[in-house]
Amino acid sequence: MDLAQYRRINNIIERDSADATYKYALLRGVIEICQQFSHLREEDGDQVSFPLGLLVEKWLLYYYPIFAAPTFIPQKNGETQDLDTGKTISFRKHFAPVIDYYRDRGGISVFYSDYIRGSVPEEIGPAFRILVKEIRNTIVRMPMKHLGYSQSKEHYSVFDYDRPLYRLSSDSPVDRSHLIENFGRFFLSRDLCTVFEYFGSFISGEECLLKKWAAFTASADKTGTVTEECMLSLLTRTPTTERAIADARNIYRSVFEEGGSLACVWSGKAIPSPDAMHIDHVLPFSVWKNNDLWNLLPALDSVNAQKRDRIPDPALLKSRKEHVIGYWGLLHDHVPRPFEREISVSLLGLQAPRSDWQDRAFEHLTEKCAYLIDVRGYAAWAI
Repeated sequence: MDLAQYRRINNIIERDSADATYKYALLRGVIEICQQFSHLREEDGDQVSFPLGLLVEKWLLYYYPIFAAPTFIPQKNGETQDLDTGKTISFRKHFAPVIDYYRDRGGISVFYSDYIRGSVPEEIGPAFRILVKEIRNTIVRMPMKHLGYSQSKEHYSVFDYDRPLYRLSSDSPVDRSHLIENFGRFFLSRDLCTVFEYFGSFISGEECLLKKWAAFTASADKTGTVTEECMLSLLTRTPTTERAIADARNIYRSVFEEGGSLACVWSGKAIPSPDAMHIDHVLPFSVWKNNDLWNLLPALDSVNAQKRDRIPDPALLKSRKEHVIGYWGLLHDHVPRPFEREISVSLLGLQAPRSDWQDRAFEHLTEKCAYLIDVRGYAAWAI
C-alpha cells in the first residue's frame, strides 16, 4: 500500500481552498463508494473506476436534509436565500421542487424509497431529471476538476470521468439503476482506492471531513444561528426505510398465516411465533446503512439480541448459506422486482447474468463481512 496517497489526501483536505462544501461531499462520496461497492469496481492498469451515478446518489442524500432544514443553512461563502444572486450552491434551486413535493409525503425517507424502487411519480420526474443532471455537472466541473490543484497545478489530478457526459432525455427512467448504468464512470488510482478502503473511515470521521464541513457551515452562517452540532446531526442523518422492514416482516408473517414455519437464520432453531421473530440486519444498519430486503432476515429475538451490531463471521455465514439463500428465494417470490433491483446494486452488479445469482450474491456478501472484520476492524460474531 502506498501511504503517500494517504498523506496526499490529508494535505488536500487541509490546503485546497474551499469556497463551498463540494470538496468535502466529493471525498466523502468516493470514500463510501470505494468501501461499499467493490462489486461495481472495474480495473484498468493502475486505475480503478466506479459508476458516476453512485456519486450523484450520494450527493442527493448528503444535501437533501441540509436544504430541507427549516433554517437556511449556507453551503457556500456568502450564500443567501436569494437564489438569483449567483452566490449560491449551483443545484440548490433545482432541489427545491423535489423537497417541496415530498415535504408532506414523508420527506427524505419516502423520496429515497421511491428512488431505489424506481417508483418516483412521473409528476415530479422532470424536476428530478434536472436535479440529477445539475448535481452531476457540478461534481465533474467543480470539485472533481479542482481537487488537488494546490499540489499538482493540474486539473483532474485526483479523480477524472468518462467523456462525453450522457444526455438525459425527457423520457429517461427516473430510477437508481438508470443513473448507475448510464451516467458513465469516474476514475482514481488503485493506490488511492486502497487507502480509502482501509483508512477512509478515519479520513471522513468527525475529526476530519464531517467536522470541517460542519465548521465551515457554522462560519459561513453570518446570523450565528447554525452550530457545528446542528450541522453534524444533519450530515450524519440517513433515510430510515421502515417501509422495507415492514415489507420483510409481513412476508415472513405470511408464512405463519399459511400454516408454515420459519427457522432462525443463525441458529437454525424454530421460531415459534411471529412475536418471537426479529428482523435482523445481516450487515448491521449502524455499520452499513442498508435496509434492502436481502439484508433483512428472520431470527429469534434472543439470538438477535446476542448478535447486536456485530458482523457475522464468514465461517458462520457459510454454515448458514442454505438458510440465507432460502429466505432470499422467499423474498424474491413475493416481491421480485424490488428484490432484484436492490440485490443487483448492492451485491451483484447491474450487468450480472441472472443464472446462479444466489451463489454469486452470497459470495459477495461473505466478502463484505470479511472486509468489515479484517479491514475495518468490526467485531466478528458467531454462535
